[in-house]
Amino acid sequence: METNFIIDFLAMISGWVRPYLSEIGMAMMATLLVIYGDSITKVLKKQIGGLQFFLRITTFVVFCAFGFTFLANYLTPLVTDLLASTGDTWLGVAVIGAFYFIGILAQRKDVI
Repeated sequence: METNFIIDFLAMISGWVRPYLSEIGMAMMATLLVIYGDSITKVLKKQIGGLQFFLRITTFVVFCAFGFTFLANYLTPLVTDLLASTGDTWLGVAVIGAFYFIGILAQRKDVI
């Protein structure tokens, strides 16, 4: 009897979460880009460091404007589909666990 209560509770949480999976996926990707954005830009800086001033600035601005946007728009549907493939019982737990995991990653990178 107690097991049914837990399963019903988890399914209820998943029911609350499922309509917002695209927003949740975007929030996860945006947070990951905030955490690892400096590492990505450092790699870019090393790659374009030998270019002329104007070309280096232009490349950096274009990458920041369009590169991060492309990453967010391309990877968000992948995260959303991964979450959507999770069963109704475990979706809420997976979302909460993923956000805690992202928080642990942020802690390790000294972002928080």
